[in-house]
Amino acid sequence: MKGKEHHVGFEIRRLDHMISRNLEAQVKAAGIDEITLMHGWIIRYLYDMREQDVFQRDIEKQFSIGRSTVTNIIQLMEKKGLIQREFVTQDARLKKVTLTPKGVKSHETIEKMITALNQKLLKGIREEELSVFLEVAGKIRENIQNEKMEGGIL
Repeated sequence: MKGKEHHVGFEIRRLDHMISRNLEAQVKAAGIDEITLMHGWIIRYLYDMREQDVFQRDIEKQFSIGRSTVTNIIQLMEKKGLIQREFVTQDARLKKVTLTPKGVKSHETIEKMITALNQKLLKGIREEELSVFLEVAGKIRENIQNEKMEGGIL
């Protein structure tokens, strides 16, 4: 590999695209194609955090996306009946975001698909290889975060 440039970002993007297309096809086949991939990730986050109050700013931070984008996503998910926004007693200006029963059911269906896909992705990969991959992915994420904080171009 000496002398060859490594385009890590391209490989990550290619894997992301392949995984996304696979999952989207499964979701469509299951008849819940009204849910985009980002909706699925947000539903999962809300499901995992259901014992805590989650606000729009939490979603922005968790997924590293801007306020206007999250506003649009939340409005669409609310229109589709997946989530609801509720006022909190301590501050009438704040609305927490929660899953509706339809959102919970969608999560459970998608979660089964993700678990099966994850098992397929890990086929033939040893535990040590997975550990190295996750460590490297974490370092790449840190590098991106550090560049963002230093005003870099990432």
